[in-house]
Amino acid sequence: MLRFLCMFFLVWGGLIGSAWSATVNVVTTTTDLAAIARAVGGKDVAVRSLTSGASDPHYLAAKPSMIRAIYEADLLLLNGAELESGWLPAAVQAGRNPRVQPGRPGYLDLSEAVRLLKVPEGPITRAMGDVHPSGNPHYMLDPRNGARVATAVAERLKAIDPTHADAYQARLETFLDALNRRFADWRDRLAFLQGRKAISYHKSLSYLADAFGFEIVDQVEPLPGISPTVSHLQGLIARIQAEQIGLLVMEAFYERRSSDFLNKQTGIRAVVLPTMVGATPGIETYFDLFEAIVDALKESGGKT
Repeated sequence: MLRFLCMFFLVWGGLIGSAWSATVNVVTTTTDLAAIARAVGGKDVAVRSLTSGASDPHYLAAKPSMIRAIYEADLLLLNGAELESGWLPAAVQAGRNPRVQPGRPGYLDLSEAVRLLKVPEGPITRAMGDVHPSGNPHYMLDPRNGARVATAVAERLKAIDPTHADAYQARLETFLDALNRRFADWRDRLAFLQGRKAISYHKSLSYLADAFGFEIVDQVEPLPGISPTVSHLQGLIARIQAEQIGLLVMEAFYERRSSDFLNKQTGIRAVVLPTMVGATPGIETYFDLFEAIVDALKESGGKT
């Protein structure tokens, strides 16, 4: 009996120790970052996103489930550039996990791995709307930034889990190779957008336009986070007609009345885009996201 108990505890302890050492608990603030962490981390990580792909990550509240996930995390990946500033600091503080505090190896702000667009100049006031002082935080809508983020994630995983460094590097190279090939294909499929003008609902699609060669010249919102007014919409109608703008792009979580009104008055085609992994069923990977975006934009080709 004693021999059996000794063997049981040795095996049980070995299994627990092996599982603990083999898995890095990664918590992300967005589903895009979670998808990339899974691609690079593979079987050596367990990944959880604090948000869903269908929600607007600007406007959330810290919840007990978020706090629990942060408490258990070995690595916290955040989008940064103030995207989560309304809820993440409170969740990190409540999580009381020294591994994932700012400045620690388990805290990685991925906005530092990319070049942010639309960085405001001069003093910033509330009169300017919901402006991000660091720049536009929606950088994951450029696949080239996805590559930069994947590289940064792999480097951090290798630093905190050197035992599996070779595996992280191999998965990174596989991911980058596939992303580069697909990006070339996506650009070919959207070649008709090169040099075209478009309007977006919110100032969130600048990186997408930059990646695929079109220009967003105005927004349905008069200021970021401010609902459109009648006078602003009338000004948009005049501009759409004068400049023959045929494409309006927007996320699913914004109201449709304004885009429907602009369509009725000018004929502009409003295209609702998934902008995060998990935004709609079937978008499970970073590659899936851009396949869906490209398909939606390609359908608008005849109207731009």
